[in-house]
Amino acid sequence: MGSKLEIADAIENNDLNKAYDEYCKKILSNKQILARIMKECVAEYRDIPVEEIPSYIEHDPQLDVSLDDDSDKIQGRNVEDQSVHGAEIKYDILFDAKLPNSDENERIGLFINIEAQNSNNTPYPILSRAVYYCSRLLAKQKNMQGGFQNSEFQNLKKVYSIWIVMNSNKAMEGVLNKYTITEECLEAKYQFPKEDYDKLSVVMIYPKREYDNKDDKNGMMKMLNLLFKAKMSAEDKKYQLSKNYGIMMTRAIDKEMDGMCDLSKGVREEGHAEGLKQGLEKGRIEMAVENVRSLMKELNKTLNEAMQILKIDESIRPEVENVIKSKNQSI
Repeated sequence: MGSKLEIADAIENNDLNKAYDEYCKKILSNKQILARIMKECVAEYRDIPVEEIPSYIEHDPQLDVSLDDDSDKIQGRNVEDQSVHGAEIKYDILFDAKLPNSDENERIGLFINIEAQNSNNTPYPILSRAVYYCSRLLAKQKNMQGGFQNSEFQNLKKVYSIWIVMNSNKAMEGVLNKYTITEECLEAKYQFPKEDYDKLSVVMIYPKREYDNKDDKNGMMKMLNLLFKAKMSAEDKKYQLSKNYGIMMTRAIDKEMDGMCDLSKGVREEGHAEGLKQGLEKGRIEMAVENVRSLMKELNKTLNEAMQILKIDESIRPEVENVIKSKNQSI
């Protein structure tokens, strides 16, 4: 059964030199996991039984990691967004879904973006980036397959951008916030149809470091903690996922969960595996390179000026400079 193999595939490849976010994206691309996120974060599915939600997910989404063919994973829409010249972005996971009670011929009702963020330690507000992603997902629909043509704005599909921040400061732990467009009547009261303006939602998720695994509340936040943060053995994690969330375990998942547990330990503060350190450092440098190049291009700043404005850590500046210079030479 595909649902068993997809999770197994994701964690089985326990290569500590790979970035942690790649593992997060593989896990989050599983329909069983997505169904529980959609149940709590996407209002349109709140009243749908969680076991039915996977049937609404598009059969061929895309994400920016490679996965073998499997029936219970999303494969997706193109995650590379080049709709704005010179401002390409790459979504972690992007897929579309059919709305409950929609017309039988309407295959696409929503576009959903899932982003896995290792921490909230960024030079910009993650929430602002999430709003920008929603804006891009709306704008790119014009004249695209599955979007709308010409001025047929009545066919504009609602978009969701859901951000899961794995490690945050204490004040943010346990936060689950949603941001939407609402109507406010400032003069004569007249209410337009909600579907005319309710076109974007941002959801920010900050799982706690610890949950009481003995209580009866087995919601999405606790599941995310279990998958990525909980300090427990692989066997305990597999038992909890199976018992409390109905996620079936196989011998393949055994291997996968063992690898995921090792990786999760390394990502936390106590992680000391050298290969994982290198992987995380690489991810940190890649993010810095992306931000610096963007600032150089948009504000016409020099390399050093951009790194100064963004307060790039001194320890990685030489590597950032080398990468940017090599990229410029290859253009």
